[in-house]
Amino acid sequence: MVTFSAGEWLVRANGRFDEDGNFFVGNLRCYPHRIPIRSWERKINRYLALKDKASIQYDPVLGWAPRPKSTSGNGLYHYNEDAIRTASCDTVILEDPRPGILRIAIFGDSFTHGDDVAFEDTWGYVLEKKLRSTGLNAEVLNFGVGGYGIDQSFLRWEKMGRLHKPKIVILGLQIENIRRCVNLMKPIYDSKTGMPFSKSRFTLEGGRLRLINVPVPAPDQLIRIARDFDSWELSKYEYWYDKDKYRDSIFLRSKLVSFIYSQGKSGEQSERIEKPETLSLAIISEFKKEAEAEGAMFFSVLLPYGDNLNSLPADFLEKAEAIAPLVRTDRIFSKEENQKRLQALIPLHYSPQGNEIVADAVTDFIEKILN
Repeated sequence: MVTFSAGEWLVRANGRFDEDGNFFVGNLRCYPHRIPIRSWERKINRYLALKDKASIQYDPVLGWAPRPKSTSGNGLYHYNEDAIRTASCDTVILEDPRPGILRIAIFGDSFTHGDDVAFEDTWGYVLEKKLRSTGLNAEVLNFGVGGYGIDQSFLRWEKMGRLHKPKIVILGLQIENIRRCVNLMKPIYDSKTGMPFSKSRFTLEGGRLRLINVPVPAPDQLIRIARDFDSWELSKYEYWYDKDKYRDSIFLRSKLVSFIYSQGKSGEQSERIEKPETLSLAIISEFKKEAEAEGAMFFSVLLPYGDNLNSLPADFLEKAEAIAPLVRTDRIFSKEENQKRLQALIPLHYSPQGNEIVADAVTDFIEKILN
């Protein structure tokens, strides 16, 4: 009993509760998990209070998207009237490219959007500049949006990208985008998110993609759903919600028991609906099909970060490359000279040097396919 009590004290002394009652030891969230209703509601209320000024707004199909002709609170990101990231809110982009222009549209999450760097340091802008230096009259449109899954990137293509008639379509494949494809409620997947929104998602039925949760519930509806999440008709499609992980128990009231049990279960995920990798490959395939139907070439560029490639099944990249060409920047990033260039990584995204590495690789690939 003395040993148990000492262990209980030690775990509690080294752990912390968040505002929703979740208990953490380091980065480990111990069972039982709790839906982050309080923090979620706080973030929603903040969004609703500022929504007419926010640069990101609710979207009934995408979940969230840039607000046309807006600038982020930190002044770093600007979106034009088409909600494309541009150098200025007043940048005008014609739907039909001018004669002789090679229009390229890029889609993806914050790594494609270029979070934490100025527009001139994003890999999309640098790609445009490098292609022009080779004699190609290129124009790169940046449709990247922070927090997007592959599904939202595809839907943004359907909703806006195809209207701009690009000749080349590029998907920025950041590995976390795969896990986001099976998420419906952003705070359940990532309780620390600054985007307290819901999103639509695809599910596979008979080998075909079907979009669900459309229209996406508006922010002011989400807390009502979260308070009784089990009764929501779409809760079974939230891959990151496992009832067993949220089920309370008298034994788990001991933080020592909870910590030991949670360590043993760490990384486990029950099989729910379809696997993220299977769904992502189906979306990439459909993305390529639709882009080519519009007369565009389609390929992906891998945007590695940290060790997230290790979380993939061994054959995922090979399967993705069998669907559409894949620029393997991981092989370039792993070179020693590039590791030194990347030491200036800004919190969670590429530095200007990292963006330049991506732009170099994509420039080389485009030159090859056009020659």
